[in-house]
Amino acid sequence: MTNGVNGYKFGSEENGPAEYVYGDVWAREQTTGPVRLVIAPARAQIELITHLMQSMPAPYWILYVLLVSRTDAKPGRYQVPFPLEYAETENLLRRFSDFFETDARHHLWVGAEDNSDLLVYDNHNLIYAYGNISNFEQVLCREGLQQVDGIRFPCPHSHSYHPQFDSAEWEVLRSHEWKYFPLQDSDDL
Repeated sequence: MTNGVNGYKFGSEENGPAEYVYGDVWAREQTTGPVRLVIAPARAQIELITHLMQSMPAPYWILYVLLVSRTDAKPGRYQVPFPLEYAETENLLRRFSDFFETDARHHLWVGAEDNSDLLVYDNHNLIYAYGNISNFEQVLCREGLQQVDGIRFPCPHSHSYHPQFDSAEWEVLRSHEWKYFPLQDSDDL
């Protein structure tokens, strides 16, 4: 693990530490349950999430999963206390987009209130889409991402936690009266 000195969220350690950037691709993946999409945009992950949200029914639940804190915040799952409309959700995502896209201390979930659709943006810079995946696929094609057979991230790899985002961590946690839940085993680093 790095400590934010390289200026990126997720890196490859294969030839020394370096940022790892995906190639604007996506793939279908069978889980132990339903098929999901694994989406690997090169950049602007939050922008893509806002476009994918437009194919989901509003309002939305937000779950902010703090894995590693560089402040005194307690790692855990923080859920908004009530569903948010599209504009409120988009504002939150855009307000903290640099933090979400450049720092690996967290995962971010955006789910439809009716539980029909879910987007999970993880600390490997991947977005997982569950639910009506044909709607999501249309958005991805419109955005110019290409379908591939599968997506892998590098091993070994690194996650960066940047001191310049410590205040953003606190601002996210103060932006709502979040309901706190402990981390689960599935919230692995």
